[in-house]
Amino acid sequence: MFQIKNVIFQSLTPRQKSALFSYLKSFVKKHSNLTKEEIKNKFIEDETYYFEINNPHFEFLIEAFENDEFLRDIDKYTEYLLFEIKEKEKLAPLIEKQKQMEKEKRKRIRDYKLSKLKPTKKQLYYYEKISKAHNVKMHDTKDATRLDLRNWIMELIEDKNEDE
Repeated sequence: MFQIKNVIFQSLTPRQKSALFSYLKSFVKKHSNLTKEEIKNKFIEDETYYFEINNPHFEFLIEAFENDEFLRDIDKYTEYLLFEIKEKEKLAPLIEKQKQMEKEKRKRIRDYKLSKLKPTKKQLYYYEKISKAHNVKMHDTKDATRLDLRNWIMELIEDKNEDE
């Protein structure tokens, strides 16, 4: 990616290149169902239209559209972006699996931290109120942890939902 960006659009200033790269990336992503040639033609058509209504995204591009080298650079960058999109689609299941594993890891860490902490007064009060409301015998909360109380409360709430 870095090498491609250094090789193409040499006639533009760094700011112009950056703005064009960013816009092209979102444009290609939006129209990824089209071919490379169709994307290029649509991009040229859109920019020409915006120039004609005096609201161009990039004023400097209108003259550049007649330059063959510039059009080849658009093709190269579009081709790279389409390749990048396809690669991301291939990796999507793996990325989802990693996200799921990280989520489970965070849950285990949170549970571990809760298992080391004493319950809060609010938690004890809430557990007591729910136990009385459901006419359930309370567990001994003397040596209980926040994790224990959370699990006991969830059991009571789930039992209530099942009864309904």
